[in-house]
Amino acid sequence: MTSSNGPPHFEYHDGALSWGTTKLLDENIICVTTDHSQSTIFSLTATEEGSQKQFELQITNTTSLPPEFLNRHLLKGLPAYLHPDDNVIHVLISTLSGTGLAPSFFDDVLHPVLLGIGLLDSSYHVLRTENTNSVAEFAKATLLPAAAAGKKQTVLILSGDGGLVDTVNGILEEGNPPSTYRRPVLAQLPLGTGNALFHSLHKPTSAGVPSLYIQGLRTLLHGTPRPLPIFRATFSPSARLLTNEARTASPLKNNTLYGAVVASYGLHSTLVADSDTTEYRKHGDKRFGLVANDLLFPDDGTRPHAYLAEVVLSYDGHKDTVPRGEHGYVLATLVSNLEKTFTISPESAPFDRALRVVHFGALSGEETMEIMKAAYDDGKHVQSDEVGYENVESMRINFKESGESWKWRRCCVDGSIVGVEEGGWMEVSLLGSGEEVVDVVADP
Repeated sequence: MTSSNGPPHFEYHDGALSWGTTKLLDENIICVTTDHSQSTIFSLTATEEGSQKQFELQITNTTSLPPEFLNRHLLKGLPAYLHPDDNVIHVLISTLSGTGLAPSFFDDVLHPVLLGIGLLDSSYHVLRTENTNSVAEFAKATLLPAAAAGKKQTVLILSGDGGLVDTVNGILEEGNPPSTYRRPVLAQLPLGTGNALFHSLHKPTSAGVPSLYIQGLRTLLHGTPRPLPIFRATFSPSARLLTNEARTASPLKNNTLYGAVVASYGLHSTLVADSDTTEYRKHGDKRFGLVANDLLFPDDGTRPHAYLAEVVLSYDGHKDTVPRGEHGYVLATLVSNLEKTFTISPESAPFDRALRVVHFGALSGEETMEIMKAAYDDGKHVQSDEVGYENVESMRINFKESGESWKWRRCCVDGSIVGVEEGGWMEVSLLGSGEEVVDVVADP
């Protein structure tokens, strides 16, 4: 973090504030605060050294700023969910998310910004996760009892999608909340690998094209909480949650997981499962490409695996079985983007409560790559004759793969991997309106 005292004369034009030899771009500005006659500008730059990002927060103090600059960036007051007198505020730091940026982002960026907007250390509680169960345990032991008692709570969550989804699962593990339940407000600072939920729920702001870190901070300060749509994924009785790089297989509570992003089978789920290792995670989102190449172009020169299953889609009061027994990709989603530029479901809109399924058959590696490239081109893959794309009420997969190994019977639910037994099944359905259990802060 650097700090400077700016000179009294500034110029602001073409999205840049300049004085002397110094220039601040709109896209790097988090906010401006005022205290009597003094203004403080908070700006952020992120640089990469190898595979690691470094953050530098700059705090610039001055007594005069151009009105146009102030109109664009001035924080006029805290949003209701950040008032410490009215809310219990938690800061949840997921130490295992992505490449491990969350702890340093809090220490070097978020903590001083919170101080700058008037939130003292005594205004909130900080939790740094210790293991993969920490978030769900926090949700179950801390958030749920207070929410059930009708208390207002806000969680600033420094994580990827997994942190939000673990929170939802912790809350719902014991069943539906009571009628007195008040939904906690979650504000995500996107520090995971793909950050699918964040990219899908947040549009670029008018002040430049900020990094997702600056966008996350701006949304925290100016956003609006809205109920987060959730789906339920139910499994056959002997399905197991695979953790610890698949060395641990645990029963699922009520044979159920909840999600807000994707439930998948085939290439996507295998890709997520095989890349979820300590070694691959060092590569950030590049890990998916490394594993995808191995799956699409096996060393022995054969075609990619053909996944054997019956896929049944339900909509408009009837059920349709997908007319193929071999699959390459089957994915149900509530969001538009799995990564910033990977548009898996172009018709999905923020908070629209629509479960859409993208699927295609067992294709060659080259054919699959062409479909994936089209997804990076604003979701044009759904225009292909090879790709099915439907808005559904539910999806059921009946697995036909034989053998004791669940290598080809692994499902992905928002990053969690479930191994399904021979002859088992997975069913995915959208929870009804009013059954949401958290609000997520997004752009107004």
